[in-house]
Amino acid sequence: MKKLRQTNVDTRGVAIYARKSRITNKGDSIGVQFKQCADYARRELNLEDDYQFMEYEDKGLSGYFSDRPDYQRMLRDVQDGRIRAIVCYKLDRIGRKTTDLLHLMDFLEMYHADLLICSNGINTASGFSKIFIQLFAVIAEFERDTLTERITDNMMELAKDGRWLGGNTPMGFAVQRVSTGSGKGKSAYSYLTSVPEERQMVQRLYELFRTNRSIQTTAKQMNREGYRTPSGAQFNTSTTRLVLKNPIYCTADQRSYDYFINHDGNVFGDLSEFDGQHGLSVYNKTEQEKYEDSDSTFISPKFIQTVESKPISEWIIAVGKHEGFISSNQWIETQELLDAIAEKYNRPHRKTNALLAGLVHCPICGKRLNVVSESDRWTNGKPRFKYVCPGYRKKTCNFKAVDGVLLDEFIVQQLSNLSDEDSKHFKEILEIKVEEVLEQSNSAQEYTLLKRKKEKLQTDIIAQTKNMREVDERIRCYLQEDIQSMSEELRETERLLFKLDENRKNNMVAIHNLEQTKERLLSFAEYAKDAQPEILVTLIRSIVERIYIVDRDDERYCHIFIKGCTGEDYTGFFQTAGYIEQNTVPVCDSEQDCICT
Repeated sequence: MKKLRQTNVDTRGVAIYARKSRITNKGDSIGVQFKQCADYARRELNLEDDYQFMEYEDKGLSGYFSDRPDYQRMLRDVQDGRIRAIVCYKLDRIGRKTTDLLHLMDFLEMYHADLLICSNGINTASGFSKIFIQLFAVIAEFERDTLTERITDNMMELAKDGRWLGGNTPMGFAVQRVSTGSGKGKSAYSYLTSVPEERQMVQRLYELFRTNRSIQTTAKQMNREGYRTPSGAQFNTSTTRLVLKNPIYCTADQRSYDYFINHDGNVFGDLSEFDGQHGLSVYNKTEQEKYEDSDSTFISPKFIQTVESKPISEWIIAVGKHEGFISSNQWIETQELLDAIAEKYNRPHRKTNALLAGLVHCPICGKRLNVVSESDRWTNGKPRFKYVCPGYRKKTCNFKAVDGVLLDEFIVQQLSNLSDEDSKHFKEILEIKVEEVLEQSNSAQEYTLLKRKKEKLQTDIIAQTKNMREVDERIRCYLQEDIQSMSEELRETERLLFKLDENRKNNMVAIHNLEQTKERLLSFAEYAKDAQPEILVTLIRSIVERIYIVDRDDERYCHIFIKGCTGEDYTGFFQTAGYIEQNTVPVCDSEQDCICT
């Protein structure tokens, strides 16, 4: 009797991946993708009619980036030996980036899993399919780049018409959507309408800044007067600066027209359209970029998203359809004052060449230390001076003055020590903080879940509203209560989405600042060598947020707070610190609280 040969049966499942780059209520393309993929997989893999597929879907996410929640969950399941084949409707549903698709092919080959593309008739179990996938991958990325260019050009044309093109709604405004036409000729556009309470808050902020001539003081006074941002947060220097610099509040008149023409801005529309009533609509102010972090991997991708301001010469400026509620004179005066403040704190002290004027703060009262020259006295060939708390002379603060030359040299030496990327200090101070900010910004999954929740609530409300027309009068009151409850839940979901949007934006700025700080620190030692005071001041100010001198056990310690932090109270900033002593290189340890995270 012959012994039957045993064959190994692959018990792993078959997965279907669907992606929809934009969440809309028009049709159910995700459902269509699942159905067509299931039919194709049953034919190709000889599956039963009632086969249960593993389903993965990402809604509202671009295929250009691989950090999609369900896509990553699927890859982990492949890695864990749960999937033998992945089926998707089109290749660009699973990815639009050539390198990512090629990495996916290698990854699937490593774990003996196949990829099936139903619209192209591709099955990687066939060797020829891999060649076609490489070809389609290049085409998919090309189509994506072409589409991006078309969208950008179209948005620029719409921006010239003064429309609101989306994004975070500026403080003081709400978004109104208007539909025109009907049938195939139906179209819609958005514009801004002012919110009276928030408009008054923005106007108050501009008034306080004109009086205080300080961003930080203005933010503190706004908080003291009980004002809060639309998300309920307190004002800080970042929020205040953004409002003060935003041209959307500026009235469109001849003064603002001339201002942007003189600054080489791309102004659209005739001067006659600048009527002194409407505000300005400005597009292309910032450039957003998302790129892979240095420690990103295929199975665990990490992306850094940055936002960088563009010069006025690249802005597109037109008359908006909204009300302008800051006069052009006041807005332009504010810009000139902001420029003057930046210039003031970006040059060395004239008499002493002090490098840290405006950066050193009193640890007791919090005020900036003044630079006080000591006439005809010199240290190391440099004019001697001190950093003095303004409250010391008035006897309202007992903080003792700091030797200016000694402190300047100490700071330059400390920053030079951080110019080695492999040094312990560099990694502790910067790499750890980058990871913390990235962890805070990894809210993509929460954001996606909230958007799904919002979409479902909107669909359910529409469905219940339709049911109201057909149900008996006795049941209608229950439906009304259900609609009311869902409407309240929808408002809360929208509020949370708005707050997440603000947090994501702040994190993008923070990460961008951190990356810039890293680059500047790495080159600091080289540029600081034999540099003139003007150059050193610029270098230091591009890296250092503020400095505190702390007395402990009859010794003075310097705490240097590096730029790129998201806090405002300086308790959570990362810093480097050390004992100030001539001709020594201080070494910190955790027991001395020298590095705070």
